[in-house]
Amino acid sequence: MSKQTTKVPFTNLRKLEQMVASCSRIGDCRQMVRPSAGRYDVCPVKDYLGGFEPYVARGKLRMADGLLRGTLNVSDGLAKSIYECTLCGSCKEACHNSGDACIELPTSRWIDHVKVFEALRADLVEAGYGPMPRHREIYGSIEKEHNPYFERHADRGKWIPAGKELPAKGGLVLFAGCTEPYRQPELLTSLLGILDAAGVKVAVTNPNEWCCGSVAIRTGNKPLAESLAKHNIEALQKAGAKDVLVHCSGCYRALKKDYPEIVGKLPFNVIHATEFIRDLIKDEKISFKEAEEEAKVTYHDPCHLGRQTGLYDAPREVLKAIPGVQLVEMRRIRENAWCCGAGGGVKSAFADMAVSVGIDRLAEAEATKAKFITSACPFCRGNFIDAAKARKARIQVKDVIELVADAVA
Repeated sequence: MSKQTTKVPFTNLRKLEQMVASCSRIGDCRQMVRPSAGRYDVCPVKDYLGGFEPYVARGKLRMADGLLRGTLNVSDGLAKSIYECTLCGSCKEACHNSGDACIELPTSRWIDHVKVFEALRADLVEAGYGPMPRHREIYGSIEKEHNPYFERHADRGKWIPAGKELPAKGGLVLFAGCTEPYRQPELLTSLLGILDAAGVKVAVTNPNEWCCGSVAIRTGNKPLAESLAKHNIEALQKAGAKDVLVHCSGCYRALKKDYPEIVGKLPFNVIHATEFIRDLIKDEKISFKEAEEEAKVTYHDPCHLGRQTGLYDAPREVLKAIPGVQLVEMRRIRENAWCCGAGGGVKSAFADMAVSVGIDRLAEAEATKAKFITSACPFCRGNFIDAAKARKARIQVKDVIELVADAVA
């Protein structure tokens, strides 16, 4: 797309003008330590890029304000700084934080920083200044093959074990996503094994499932995201879905939070795999083997699953139910958790930064003396595996559902 030479209207950002103007420039989004509230620092990108103002939320909001007022011109450098952000949402949690877990100030959460940055990215795409070059290539793959990994759409269902028959219709439908079928199929086969052990039948919409559109939403391609959302909703409706089961945290956030914002109320429920497994355990539909040994496990809150959709407890409840698992928490958890480094298009456009942030989080995990760092997100898992190789870390990386599958009788 050619760059817009006339004045950019910033249509998407202007809808959030009050949020942008609400920044009081205190700077808690830049540096914040509140031990009483479990908060130790805010922005992983700031630490990696040296602390310059354009790389933290306050600076980005000031740039957004300048763009809206016409006192700042859009440029390639400005656009790049807007994309050098994982959209983890830690800045939103820190903004006007009282420092006391029991006190929430009325001024807190006035600004949805992630929503503002996504709106600005959408305007940059419309004006031809965004996204980053690698994101454009990914758009092409999604448009042609309905996945961001440059793989054949015809191969989307290859993760299904040989001889395994999965119906195309049913009340419970699995939305597999793209990362797991094409890059981490062992997560989906682990999930299937758990469901089989519990006697749960699940359908899949393959080959009618397309990319959930999370990458398009995060990087600013609204038309592509809308077309993907409408297609997948129609496919799930045709499959007879009453409940849609999702494991990928990016897909979960897209279906649970973004789709209703794009098209309105959904005709089905969206359930994360850890919620579903937790309920199976409570209903005694899953039985576990006796533990051969005790193992310390620390849990990393994915940003999509935690800060963005508020799901903190289900994964921990599942882990605590596994025989032999001792859950040990890192210093920064739940809404204060440090990002894995892979979100917001950073992994594809700024891979070195993603791994560096992941290394920081692994160091925090190793301080707990845990054997495993676990999460409920294939993006976190993949970036931690890359970070562990780079760091030569002793800690092992596993997803929650892998630990469950290993323990099921």
